[in-house]
Amino acid sequence: MEQNEILALLDRAIAGRNVLSIERPELTETELLCVPIARSEELLLVHVFYDFYPDGYRIIRIEDIYNVIREGSEEFFERIIIAEGVHGRLTSPGVIDLTSWRSTLASMGGRYSFCTIECDGGEEFLIGKVVELGEWELIFWYFDATGKWDDETDEVDYDDLSAVSFDDNYTNTIIKYIDR
Repeated sequence: MEQNEILALLDRAIAGRNVLSIERPELTETELLCVPIARSEELLLVHVFYDFYPDGYRIIRIEDIYNVIREGSEEFFERIIIAEGVHGRLTSPGVIDLTSWRSTLASMGGRYSFCTIECDGGEEFLIGKVVELGEWELIFWYFDATGKWDDETDEVDYDDLSAVSFDDNYTNTIIKYIDR
C-alpha cells in the first residue's frame, strides 16, 4: 500500500473514530486492531483492543505501517463495540505531542510514568519508566519478569524506538507489585 493511501485511511479513521487493522513488519505483533486517535507526520497514537475492550494506548512509527485494513471484520468489530457501549466510552490520553519521540515522551510526563518500549528488530520489550530525555536518546529504567529493578539504566536511541505503549492492563497491573 502506498504511503499516501495509508495516511488517507488513517486520517479518515481518526475523524470517524473507526476501527482498523494496521500491519507492521515486527516480530512481537504484526497486526494491530485499534482505533486511531491522532497522528503527526512520523507517529500514530491508537487505542489498542483486546477481546472487544480497549487495552491502553500505543504510539507507533508511521514509516513501519505497510498496510491499513478496514473491511468486513473491522466493521463488524466496530458494530459490536458500539452496541456494547465501549466505543462511546473511549477517551483520549490527553494532549500528547506526536512531533517526535522526544516530544511524545516529554508530553506523557508524569501522567504516564510507566510504559513499555519496543525497539527495532527486537523480540523483547522493556517495561519501566523514562528517567531522562536527551537530545538523541532516552534513559530508561526497567524491571525484570520477577519485578526487580535493573541495577543500571539503559540508554535507548530515539531512532531505535518502534513503539511505546502505556495505560494498558498488563502494565497497570504489574506496576502494583514491583519492588519500588
